[in-house]
Amino acid sequence: MRETCAYCGSSWNIEDEHVRARSKGGQATIPACAACNGSKGSKALMEWLRWVRENDSYRWRRIRDHHEGRRTEISQKVHRVRDEG
Repeated sequence: MRETCAYCGSSWNIEDEHVRARSKGGQATIPACAACNGSKGSKALMEWLRWVRENDSYRWRRIRDHHEGRRTEISQKVHRVRDEG
């Protein structure tokens, strides 16, 4: 089975992404596409989700749609940010 981005669901250019930035002590990784991983950088997950919602409508739609109806920890944060705006 091919890995998909934990954020937007893409299967293109998958990398290991530190949910908590390595520079901030993060060790665990999840699969993420290069576009999500690159734009997230060292931002905290909630900070990045808010940034994406405000600055990248295409990526935000992909993330929001990918997490619709899901109940993972990341999905719950996506839903929280979605409901803020």
